[in-house]
Formats: sequence, C-alpha cells, structure tokens
Amino acid sequence: MAERNELEEARIIALRAERVRIAARERAARLEAESAAEEATPVAAVASTAAPAQAAPTTEPASAAEQFLSSVPPPQTKSKAGDGSGRRLFKNRRFFWMVVGPMLLIGFYLFAVATPLYEARAVVAITKPSDSGDGASAGLLGRLDDGSSLQEVLRAGTFINSQALMDTLEAELGLVTELSGPAIDPLRRLRAIPILSRAEHDSFDRFVEASIDIQSGLMTLYVRSPSPERAVEVSDAVLRYAEDRVARLSQKLFDTRRVYASDMRMVAEQQVQEAQARLVALQFEHQEVDPKNRIEDIYARIRELEAESRELNSNIQKAEIEGFGDSPQTQRMVELDNRIQEEIQRERAQLVSPEGTSETPLNNLLMEYEMALLEVDLARQAVKTAIEAQAAAGREAALNRSQLQVVVPPSASSTALYPKVPGILAFCLVVFLATYVAVNGFVRPTR
Repeated sequence: MAERNELEEARIIALRAERVRIAARERAARLEAESAAEEATPVAAVASTAAPAQAAPTTEPASAAEQFLSSVPPPQTKSKAGDGSGRRLFKNRRFFWMVVGPMLLIGFYLFAVATPLYEARAVVAITKPSDSGDGASAGLLGRLDDGSSLQEVLRAGTFINSQALMDTLEAELGLVTELSGPAIDPLRRLRAIPILSRAEHDSFDRFVEASIDIQSGLMTLYVRSPSPERAVEVSDAVLRYAEDRVARLSQKLFDTRRVYASDMRMVAEQQVQEAQARLVALQFEHQEVDPKNRIEDIYARIRELEAESRELNSNIQKAEIEGFGDSPQTQRMVELDNRIQEEIQRERAQLVSPEGTSETPLNNLLMEYEMALLEVDLARQAVKTAIEAQAAAGREAALNRSQLQVVVPPSASSTALYPKVPGILAFCLVVFLATYVAVNGFVRPTR
C-alpha cells in the first residue's frame, strides 16, 4: 500500500515537471520570436536556436522548486474565493443589523416593556319618548332620515373626544396623571411634545375613543386601561358625563324655546293693554262709547223721515190731481215736506261734518273706533297664539327630551387586546425585509 502511494506521488511529480518544461519551452520560443523580430540578423537567429538547448538542461535542477511552486494554488483563485466569502459575510451582517436586530428589539419591547391594555366596550343610543310610536312605520331604513337623533349622537361623540371630557376625567379620576406615568410604557404614554406641536389630547384617543355608525345611529365607546376593572370604571364615568351633557343641551334648547314663547306672550299682552288703552282714550275724547250705535240711529231716523216724505209727496200729488193743489191743506203738506227734507240733510250732515266740540266727523270717528277694536282683537289673538306656543314648548320639553340609553353596558375581556403583538411583528418584518431587499439592490460591497 505504501509503495502504491509512493508511485502515485512520483507520477504526480513527473507530470508537474513535464508541465514546467513545456511552459519553459513555450516561453523560450516566445522570447526567440520577439528577438528575431527586433534584430532580424542571422546571428540572432543562431543564438535563438541555441537558447532552447541551453535552457533545457537548466530546468532539471530547478524541478524541485518548480514542483513546490506548482503545488501552491494560484493567487487569483485564492482572491476570488476570498471575495465571495467576504461578500457573504457582509450580507449576513447587513441582514442581522437591518432585519434580525430590529425584530429582536421590537419583540423584546412588546413582550417585556409594553403595557398590556384591556378594552371595555359599550354601545349607546340617544332616543326621545316621542320616537317610540314611530318605530312600527319606520321600516328597515327608517333610521336613515332620523336627523335629530343622529345629530344628538354626533354631539355626544364630539364631547367624548373633546378636551373638556379629558379635563373632567382628570379632575375626578386622575386619568391623565395615570396614563402619563409609569403605569404605561414609554412609547404609548400620554405626553405633550411641544417640538412637534402635539398636546396630550392629541393622543387621548388611544385610551378613550368613540365611533358612530351613521346607518344605525348607535355609538360605540372604547376605553383602554392597564386593568379591566379600571377600564369599566372609566367607561361608566364617560357615559355618565355624556348623558349629563346630552340632557343639558336638550334642556337648554327647550328652555330657550319656552323663554321665547313666554316673551312672545308678554309682548302680546302688552299690545292688548296698549290697544285697549287707545280704545278707551278714543271713547273719552269723543264722548262716544260706540259710534256705530249713533250712526245706526241716524240712519234709522233718515229712513223714517224719507218714508214720511214719500207719503207726503204721494198726498200732494193726489191733491193736485184732484184740483186741490192750491188749497191751504195742500200748502201745509208741501211746507211739511220741505222741513222733512231739511231734517234729512241735517241728519246726513252729522255723518260727514264735525259736530259740537269734536273736530272729527262721525264717519272718521267710526273708522278710528273700528281700527282700535281691530288692534285689540289682533293683540288678543297674539296672546292666544303665544299661550298655545308656550304650552306646546312645555309639552315638547316633557316628551321630546333626548335620553342616552346604554344598549350594551361596558364590559372588558380578561385578555389584553393591546398591543397587538402578531400584527405588529408581521408588519415590522415586512417593512424590514422590504428595506433590506431595496438596500441590496442599490448598494454593492467594495472589492
């Protein structure tokens, strides 16, 4: 077995020596060709032919060194292998710093530092007692056109997401102090960042949030806290404040309507008093309780006189026909008829001419009296309308007052819902891998 190995080694050494000799001859031939081209003389040609003969024996003593050099791998091959291993090492380091390292840090923060938050949910609706009878005819989409209830829900949701509620919770429960302290992890902690123009309220929706379903008109309240008991306690407080706010807004609206109706009634009653005072002053000024009665008496007197005058004219005409027109009796009837006509003219003159100390004719006095009566009637109608409006405002205040009803009471699960570890890790892994692929596509390692 040892002899076979020695023979194999000897064969390999012989092959390597043969390769060295062949390379030496090829080099000598190349040098000979170059010298022949430069000198182009017969002497140079002779010298060039002798050179291989001299070089051949010199290769024999150097065969051991050449065999050693030939056994060493070429430096070029070693350089390429070194470049490949360096590139792989560089990529591995980059992958660690861009993907593995950040994922380890995020995982450590999520599992060891981040505060688990429990979420309490409550569903509320704002209704009115007057809406209870409209449910049968509302239909499947009846809530879509219920603008008043939707406006109430939107107002309640705006109040829940407002700075005022946050200040109220801080004053009663110390919620802002709790969420800004060590009970919450540093990244999700409630804090103000002046350099970014962010106040504490800008991050308050992480812990207290309200969402509204426009189609159903329901509002869902989300409260997140480090403990489920605390989440339910804060939810109850938020619902209590929201209910009080809705009741105040509704009551303020109806109070405004009732005050307006009461003011209208007072104004109408004042108008009645003023109109009645003007009517009484008119009666005292002209010494007429009701000019209409006097005018009716005048017209009745005129009708009587005209009837008497027509009867006298008829008798006078009969006497003239019978030939007694010049008789004293006929003359007396003519004089009596003239007096009746004068009396009729005087009665008519009372209607259009001032009489006695009054400078207002009777017909104008009647017009003023009728206007005064009309003002009194209109003022009384205004009082009646104001009283009805005031009563309607009172009924609406009693029946249409908005009420916040808790459809689903606040309850928290026994499992923390935040932070959502699988989703955060998956998202971060996708982002880091995409960044790593993008960097590998644009950045090349230097050779």
